[in-house]
Amino acid sequence: MVEAGHTEPLQCNIAHMKRYLTSAAVFITLISAVTATSALGQQTDPDVAAVVADVEQARLFAHIEEMAEPRSALEDEIDQLDATADYVQSQLEGYGLEVVLQDVEFEDDELGAIVSPNVIGVKAGSECADRIFVVGGHYDSVPESPGADDDASGTAGMLEIARVLADVDLPASVYFTGFTLEELGLIGSRKMAGDFAAADAEVVGMFSLEMIGYTDEASGSEFILVLGNEASAPLLEAVEQAKSYVPDLPIVTLAAAGNGESSPDTRRSDHAPFWDAGYQALLVTDTANFRNPNYHEPSDTIETLDMPFATSVTKAMLATTMLYLTRDEDGDGAADVCTAPLLATATPAPAATPIPAAPTVVPAATQASGVTLPETGTGDDTREIALLAAAVVLGVLAVAVIVIPRRGT
Repeated sequence: MVEAGHTEPLQCNIAHMKRYLTSAAVFITLISAVTATSALGQQTDPDVAAVVADVEQARLFAHIEEMAEPRSALEDEIDQLDATADYVQSQLEGYGLEVVLQDVEFEDDELGAIVSPNVIGVKAGSECADRIFVVGGHYDSVPESPGADDDASGTAGMLEIARVLADVDLPASVYFTGFTLEELGLIGSRKMAGDFAAADAEVVGMFSLEMIGYTDEASGSEFILVLGNEASAPLLEAVEQAKSYVPDLPIVTLAAAGNGESSPDTRRSDHAPFWDAGYQALLVTDTANFRNPNYHEPSDTIETLDMPFATSVTKAMLATTMLYLTRDEDGDGAADVCTAPLLATATPAPAATPIPAAPTVVPAATQASGVTLPETGTGDDTREIALLAAAVVLGVLAVAVIVIPRRGT
């Protein structure tokens, strides 16, 4: 996950305040989410459950073990970055998927021109192949960190979902994507989202698996956060339905206002460029530096990860993918993602940062030269603190609404 900007010394106190309020808000939300879910008594589809059961923890471990080496774009690590891209490509090809390498260009003042690929395994849809769903994780790390959690864990989850779904019939196309250069400012995902926007591609949604392997039992931080924005409701609804397939995994779903402009921490991964391009997108995270003390450190190793937890998260998002892509609420026999009007998450923000031209991943589509997407903003800390405080109050009220009426029943 890309780092948040900080200004010392005032920002330090603000950051602590935001951390405490965020923890309280998430805790309250977790209580209400768990209570509400238990009240609903969701049912499972045996076909989906059978596919979810194919996820293997040993494979996730093997992927992370293979990738967990410092792999940034720095000169002394770029060979490892390239080797990791080759590994992701070989795995996707081994699953029988067509692999597209989308070159991403970045000009650094010190390093000069950097070219690294987004690695994309394409699974064609059986009903509406022109409609696209993206499952992503970034395969780069920060310098001098093995990046086991950030983000070998997420990329491993993407690979395991790709393996299990490779032979499963799905209506829309799925692009299983290893994003590059996330740690330099979401460069790879900006490129993909920019290409899609330039080509008017019919993207029905995406999620970014961003650090899915760390828990802290001592503090009770054993939940996974799935964050959308307000108009990513259909995707968040699929996550809610997926909870029944991993009943022992606490899943907290939240929606940021707009495109997260008032809360910059909600925009720190590869989902954000998709929000900005007007697509539904989710961030799936163990909350990074808000929980994991090894964030962006040499100590981010595989030994620090909770592999059963990472396996459950992978199962949950596999179930989400199947449920979302096969949903037929109107009962017309066709998947809703094939027939429903495309739902943009929000009005795209004003253009700001140019996306360099590179081969498009959309068949027969135009290049993305000249496409622009906004930089991640700094936001207003005072407003964010107020919003977080309000979230705590609203969370308490939500628990009261759910729990209090049940007394005496």
